[in-house]
Amino acid sequence: IAMALACQPKLLLADEPTTALDVTLRGQILDLLAGLQKKNGMAVLMITHDLNLVRRFADRVIVMENGHIVEQGVVSDVFAHPQHSYTRRLIDSKPVRDVTERAPAAAEPAVLQARALRVGYSIPRPGFKGWFKRGEFVAVQGADFDVQAGQTLGVMGESGSGKSTLALAALGLLPFSGELQVTGQAWGLSSASNKSLRRVVQVVFQDPFSSLSPRLTVEEIVGEGLLVHEPALTQAERRVHVAQALLDVGVGVDLDQAQFGGLLQRYPHEFSGGQRQRLAIARALIVKPRVLVLDEPTSALDVTIQKQVLQLLQRLQRERGLSYLLITHDVDVIRAMAHQVVVMKDGYIVESGPADRVLDAPEHEYTKTLLAAAD
Repeated sequence: IAMALACQPKLLLADEPTTALDVTLRGQILDLLAGLQKKNGMAVLMITHDLNLVRRFADRVIVMENGHIVEQGVVSDVFAHPQHSYTRRLIDSKPVRDVTERAPAAAEPAVLQARALRVGYSIPRPGFKGWFKRGEFVAVQGADFDVQAGQTLGVMGESGSGKSTLALAALGLLPFSGELQVTGQAWGLSSASNKSLRRVVQVVFQDPFSSLSPRLTVEEIVGEGLLVHEPALTQAERRVHVAQALLDVGVGVDLDQAQFGGLLQRYPHEFSGGQRQRLAIARALIVKPRVLVLDEPTSALDVTIQKQVLQLLQRLQRERGLSYLLITHDVDVIRAMAHQVVVMKDGYIVESGPADRVLDAPEHEYTKTLLAAAD
């Protein structure tokens, strides 16, 4: 923003300026832009798929579909009385909760369990003391949580609260202290002992464009896990598994073969963001995991595609009994997906409990602040 305003422009083009930010930072950026706009008399052209941002910041709105402007007008008028079917579809794209509300049996063990989980990073110390000993930054401290079979644990918090570090530890990708068990087994110190657990826990990242290798075809990307966990499969057998995984995530329906002929031999850049995220989910599911770590799985998608991906995840959870560890700053996604919620701040879990209780009757002041910023 400082670079863009250095020459005191009359027009600022803001292209998705808050997409990757948590709700409190998003509010701070909007307040900053509004203040600078008023101070400098600057016009702002904001491109976004965040409807709440449009409601809060914009005076007028233009709705585009397939390169055409289909509707425009004053924000309050367009949102209150949308005329075009596409505008109505955008406004009605709020995530819908469609999950099994089954309570876990008392004796049923958690699929993923953490007790007193602690993760620290080595950092340089200032001054001459740093010559002899490095310091430590503790990103997660004393975290306790359970992910039950067929349920979703939502993790909320600002940037830097420790959410992503918690996810990486759950994946066995960071050294940690404390107790972390997957299906009753602890992550081991050797890669060989972890191999079976890595099949049980898979991950879907925030940005499918950067998480999918641009040098690999769809067949190679989706089937990569089988090379590790089922090396005895022939190429023909592996291709059958890949095709089935793509059908399971709706790719066979979503992508017209007439438009995407030779689907398995195409590359990620040839697909839209929503289609790429389906490919990422297929890559995770092909090894038949029990737990998916979902790290901001919809924040890079527009609202209609976000709704479709969440419906896909909900369907897969119902059909396969999958458990999700959902990392997100989107309260609407938490409401739609989570059975249990933990709220993190500065590496600590400050509040936890059933989703309806935490979201509708929060006890901690930080949770109240997060929820207020999301409105």
